Amino acid sequence: MSIFDSFHPAYFGTRFCIQKPQRTVPDRGVILSAFATTGEVWPPEKNRLADARLESELRRIDHQFLIRMIGYCPTDGHAEASWLADLDGSMACQIGIRFHQDALYLIEQGELYVVRCSDPTQRSYVASFAQRLDWIEPETMCQRLESH
Repeated sequence: MSIFDSFHPAYFGTRFCIQKPQRTVPDRGVILSAFATTGEVWPPEKNRLADARLESELRRIDHQFLIRMIGYCPTDGHAEASWLADLDGSMACQIGIRFHQDALYLIEQGELYVVRCSDPTQRSYVASFAQRLDWIEPETMCQRLESH
């Protein structure tokens, strides 16, 4: 097994909900979450507080481009609020470590990769980013976010 095969399988099945487009989705950026890292369970309040802190930090760094998303697993129903930001991978991994994340998603030229926060050289191809997006109505997005 190579170091690149060491990612949890859940990373490779993840899809992303985003509100129906009001602008073009970028072909680069990172997707970050502050929810419980893969394999752990945190109380909902801890997830919400971490998510609010992550949003605050991302807005301070990148106030021009920040998109709310929900990452979810279609097979088991697990879902968590996430952020798509225009950051470089190295900075994003540093943020991920501060928020106790094992990995994050990197989008390069429209392609989606999972990247280990503790070692950004460890990354693995997932799929075309566009193929992993589900566009939903704003009201549906709000309802889903409220339930997390």
